[in-house]
Amino acid sequence: MDRIDIEIDDFINYCDYKGLSKKTYGSYEQTLRLMQIYLKEKFKIDKTEQIKEKHIKDYIDNLKERGKYTVVYNEKSKKINNPQNRGDYGKKVSLVTVNNYIRNIRVYFNYMYENRLIKVNPVNKIKTIKTPRKVKDYLEDEMFNRLLKCFDLSKFHEYRDYVITQLIFDTRNEVTENV
Repeated sequence: MDRIDIEIDDFINYCDYKGLSKKTYGSYEQTLRLMQIYLKEKFKIDKTEQIKEKHIKDYIDNLKERGKYTVVYNEKSKKINNPQNRGDYGKKVSLVTVNNYIRNIRVYFNYMYENRLIKVNPVNKIKTIKTPRKVKDYLEDEMFNRLLKCFDLSKFHEYRDYVITQLIFDTRNEVTENV
């Protein structure tokens, strides 16, 4: 077991202790283990402190080029999930997915830096990738009216959502979530 294995395990335990959902720290672990495999095979890296900005950028480039489900960190999952049978097997990984990987990697390195486990944070200058916006389909009046009829106006929270929905559609605003 390499030192980076222990460091990732400690980080995942910290995420569990902090009360993050299993899905969240499962995503972190998958991201970090796949990166770990890549960096070990290509650069012989076995400690987090050896990872530099150029290594992460190289890994991100690899993510953009490799096919979906072509790499796993747990060989057992390959036998259980049979990724080669998926319709999108081998297709390019979306830029949204690559950005999720970047965010997960950033969380790990920020944790390592803030806890003084590494001296230099290699993700400081790494930015997410600009992704093209998808145009939403137009909602016909009939569909909009059907949507409004779904709200139970006798319940406060549904009445509130009804009013917000009408406001958004009337003003053509978009709701965005600050992350």
